[in-house]
This record gives sequence, C-alpha cells and structure tokens, in this order.
Amino acid sequence: MDISLQLYSIKEEAKENFSHALELAAKAGYQGVEFAGYFGNSPAQMKELLTKYKLKAVSTHLGLPRLREALDEEIEYAKQLGYKLLVCPFLKGDTKEAYIEGAQFLEECAQRAARAGLVFGYHNHAHEFIKYDGKYAQDIILENAPTLKFEPDLFWVAAGGADPAEYIRPLEKAGRICAVHAKELARQGEENVYIGQGKIDFKTIAGICPPSKYPWIVEQEEFSSDHYDGISKSYAGLRKVFDRL
Repeated sequence: MDISLQLYSIKEEAKENFSHALELAAKAGYQGVEFAGYFGNSPAQMKELLTKYKLKAVSTHLGLPRLREALDEEIEYAKQLGYKLLVCPFLKGDTKEAYIEGAQFLEECAQRAARAGLVFGYHNHAHEFIKYDGKYAQDIILENAPTLKFEPDLFWVAAGGADPAEYIRPLEKAGRICAVHAKELARQGEENVYIGQGKIDFKTIAGICPPSKYPWIVEQEEFSSDHYDGISKSYAGLRKVFDRL
C-alpha cells in the first residue's frame, strides 16, 4: 500500500534543488509524489528524476490561474508522465453564488480532463466548511460540479468543524473521492502535528477509503523538527496505520 508525499511539504528544498527534494522523499520511505510545481523540469527530465529515485507521480496541484491559462498543457504533462489525477487546491468565495460560479468552472475543467482520460479533483481547506443556506460550501461545490472528484484534506475537514470519517463516508459511496490528503490535527488547538500524534482517526478513514483503492498523500505544513525528520515521522505514522488494517 503506497504512500505519497505532497511536495509542497518540502517546498523550500524543492525550490533550491528539486532533485534533492525527491531524494529526501524517497529516503523517508515514500513511494510516490504529488506535484506542487515542476521547477522547470520537462516531462522527460521529470521522468528521469522519478526513475532515479524509484518514485511514481500520482497527482499534481494546479491553482486557478494555471487552470485558466494552461489546462491543456497540464493534461499533456500528466499523460506523458502517466499519472491520472489533476487537483485544484484552492477556491474561496464569500457567498453561495460565488461558490456555484467557481464550481461551474471546476466542472468545465473536470469535463476537459475526463475527455483526455484523466480525473479532476478538488482539495479543501477549512473555509469550505462554512455553511450557506444550511449547506457546507464544499457540498455546494460538489453539487454544482457533478464530474468533479474530491481529495479531502483530513486536517482541514476537522479544523473546519466536521468529522472527517463521517463527512467522507457518503461521498466515497457516491464515487466522489479521488485521493486522500493525510494530515494530522493536534489533540488541542489547530496545529498540524506529525501523523499519529494528533486526533485524526486514520484507521477508520482508511477503512472507508482503502489505500489499495485510493492514493494516500501526506502533506506536512508545520514542523517541530527539520523537514526530513518531519516527513519521515508522518510517513512512519501512516505506515503503522496501514500495517494494522
């Protein structure tokens, strides 16, 4: 059961020396990566680097400007590297209507990706768990973008006030999940601690979204030690969960 790393977790290292960032991910135990930029690497160069470190690409995060300007280019990049999942990591509105409008754009992206044989998903933060007319913004997005899939960030679902397992369960049954962002929330407060040191019920969620079926991607945004130690500890924490399934 593979575990991947969202490379935003080590963005400083990636910016300074992308090859070294991939080396750190592999050394920490990860089998795959989710991109947050390519740092000037062509598909051929990226393929060579991934092969060097025995990593596979599982997904990429693409902001709204990139989606508006270069979705076709991103689709081609994905096809050349062999990964199937493209994800928008951020959309924020102040009204229900703003979320509907944003969802309609995401639906267009999802349909274009689907025509190319790819999957397009959305990654949440906490603000999608504000309610408008009694509905979470996240539900408004999904209801208005039927082709769009969902990459739940467990930390942000919990920080937004929802129970990650109970929120995800019906969405998984409905076929809306495309991947899981494994990120740990502290038992007290809203600190992003290492997996296994907080309160997220990873075992229950892994039962709902089995790692044999969905990519599980660690994202670490806060560190109480150096970055390599942090991504290693979160890998070990999630691996322990998977080993007990």
